[in-house]
Amino acid sequence: MISLYLEAPFAVCRTFTAGWYRPTATFLTPSAVYGLLLNVAQIESRLREEDKRHEESVGATLMLPGLPRAEIAIGVPEVTIRSGRGCDPISEDSLFPRVQSIFQQLHNYPVGASGKDRAAACKGNKYNITPVRREYLSDIRAVVMLRGNPELEGRVLQGLAGQLNTARYGVPFLGDNSFLPDRLEQLAEPVPTRWFELVTPSAAGIQDRAVRLTISINRADLSKTTSALFATADTARIAPGDRAWVTVGS
Repeated sequence: MISLYLEAPFAVCRTFTAGWYRPTATFLTPSAVYGLLLNVAQIESRLREEDKRHEESVGATLMLPGLPRAEIAIGVPEVTIRSGRGCDPISEDSLFPRVQSIFQQLHNYPVGASGKDRAAACKGNKYNITPVRREYLSDIRAVVMLRGNPELEGRVLQGLAGQLNTARYGVPFLGDNSFLPDRLEQLAEPVPTRWFELVTPSAAGIQDRAVRLTISINRADLSKTTSALFATADTARIAPGDRAWVTVGS
């Protein structure tokens, strides 16, 4: 089992939606964290289109079968981290990331006659113009625990030490390749953490910060993408409870 600290100015964990409003989950998802760890461990997760196993009818990057299986727990530290150790407490209003929005203009050539009254004024440019709202997270701090696969754990630590840089594709990022982590390091000691735990049918009352987080993604058949409802624990704990652990990988 290994414990990691992750800090980033920005991140995004989008649901599979299209249109003018692109929301994000309010915290890092297990699927996003797993993808980040695979990149650090220099484990290719994409099934290339030239691979015989790739379905020709699917116009999307698919996940490679047989990715390493492990368990992940994710939480929010209640203290600042320096040199892998907990230090000063963080105020309640600064613990969790904030959801921010960017507003953009989306330009395209429409199907049909939509927006044709603007075509002449655009002089041949894309004349269907729609305002788009894109959400993202700011000021992310997270504790990630990984267990159940010693080989993967070892490769993650090797990657953090800079020993697996010969053939890595791309850079580690958090949902958007413009959003890079500032820090990703091994914790030297446990720290008090508000763990995200699965909400069970027997849960009573209002669950604070309840959010649906994606656990695995199936781009060939979105109905097979898995997610679950999580909420943060009422109090901080050093170790995650049983309901904080989720299985990722093939």
